[in-house]
Amino acid sequence: MSRQPLIVSPDPTAPDGPEGVTLVVYAPFGDDRTLATYPDGSTQDVQQHPLTRALKDVAEYGVNVCALIDRVDDETWLVDIPAFQPGALSCSSNWKQRMDSPRALAGLIRHAHQHHPGTSLVLALEGHGAGFIPEIDRNQLNANDYTDGGRFQWQVSGAHASPVLPMGSPVLPMGSPVLPMGSPVLPMGTLPLSTWGLGEALRLAQQAGAPRLAAIHFDNCFNMAVEVLHTVAPYAEVATGYMNYNFFTAGAPYPEVFRQLAAAGSATPEQLGQWFADANHAVLEAKGNHPTTAGVVALARLQHISECVDDLADALLSVLRAATPAERPAVVGHIRRAIVLAQQYDSDGSMRLETPDSLTDLASLAQALMRQDFGTSEVHEAALALRDALAGIKRYGDDDSPWTDPGQRWNFSERALAMNIFLPDPLLVGLWDWRSPYYLDVNPDSSRPLVQPQVIEFLKATDWVEFLVEYHRDAGFTGLLSARRRAFPVFNARYQRPAATAAAADGAA
Repeated sequence: MSRQPLIVSPDPTAPDGPEGVTLVVYAPFGDDRTLATYPDGSTQDVQQHPLTRALKDVAEYGVNVCALIDRVDDETWLVDIPAFQPGALSCSSNWKQRMDSPRALAGLIRHAHQHHPGTSLVLALEGHGAGFIPEIDRNQLNANDYTDGGRFQWQVSGAHASPVLPMGSPVLPMGSPVLPMGSPVLPMGTLPLSTWGLGEALRLAQQAGAPRLAAIHFDNCFNMAVEVLHTVAPYAEVATGYMNYNFFTAGAPYPEVFRQLAAAGSATPEQLGQWFADANHAVLEAKGNHPTTAGVVALARLQHISECVDDLADALLSVLRAATPAERPAVVGHIRRAIVLAQQYDSDGSMRLETPDSLTDLASLAQALMRQDFGTSEVHEAALALRDALAGIKRYGDDDSPWTDPGQRWNFSERALAMNIFLPDPLLVGLWDWRSPYYLDVNPDSSRPLVQPQVIEFLKATDWVEFLVEYHRDAGFTGLLSARRRAFPVFNARYQRPAATAAAADGAA
């Protein structure tokens, strides 16, 4: 094996480019016992965790590794492994970190840069991720704010299949569930790093001198999301992520990624991003019943993509507002039908990929809108431009039944898939995802406690939220779906496909 420095750069031939690669791994497992003790619930020593063992194999290929691993009922461990020296692994306690704080991730990136200056930094995010996660100041969540000084009373009702909070007074005009106080419908325990917090962590690290990241691998669920990608675009070259669930493999694909880099000697960030997706796919596909769909995107494209989303939102607003009261139901019906036809990603933990899920594929939605008759070309033109802007991002898409619910079928074979977007209450039944009040509140009232102190730029730079409000203008508001943090589906080494399914898959191959 060559011991020459590996290169990941947009121009690997540049004489003054970075030499060497450092893999930075952020693993917030402190609220998930399954991930912390993977694979069988008995792993107690962080050095014996499969993720740590995989990172030692990465170092074999000449890559420096800096990882921050937080575990349930354990310390937060800083793991350093120098390139070509897996036996020199250093594992030191950092006591207990707040892994949902931007400063924890920013500090890890600064540490990696300070210990390995001049190398390309590649970031892998492990654990939970869920597209849009609002930045919430829990210090503002108190009884006075919940009830707006006692003016409102929140009641829990069991009238629906999913627990909801029926709302009456605290709803703003047009049915938008932007509440004048912090919603008490929040997941128990801590949330993952927020979308804004992730961007802030990268900003802080680079403000302190760390270089722009060569690549980010979102090794979790739902983070191939336009809101997330737009947020990190100023701070990285390329991102690889998964539109729906990704199965937790504890870094098992990573050695193959860096074996390919070592064999090639150099790569562009996009090539590295593709290797991340392909290696992940190979591990899951070989087992069967672990279907995923991945995308790889040069983040410089996000400016144009967001502009196309904005144009589509404006076109949809135009046809909705131009419609007479008699025409409006038909226009709303066309949009609703397109959403139903588009690819959905699971947002309620049911394992069913269908509306009323609140995550919709943007490219698939654009294609479905082109099939609807709006009596004008502006929606079709905007949808076509968005679909074209998203072309080539999807790396692969499986068609299989997940082992977590063999009765379901996840078919991601459609060519027009790229990334998800938050589209709550798509069927206009009045039941909103718990994140909706924060997502729609793009201009928080400064006279009230700032439960959401930060709003991501995508929501301020596009009219997507304005479209959502207009689309729901005539819909009633029943309540907010209660939040629950979903279990992260893991790679199940013990799962065996039924013989008939295995035979059919072999035949298809």
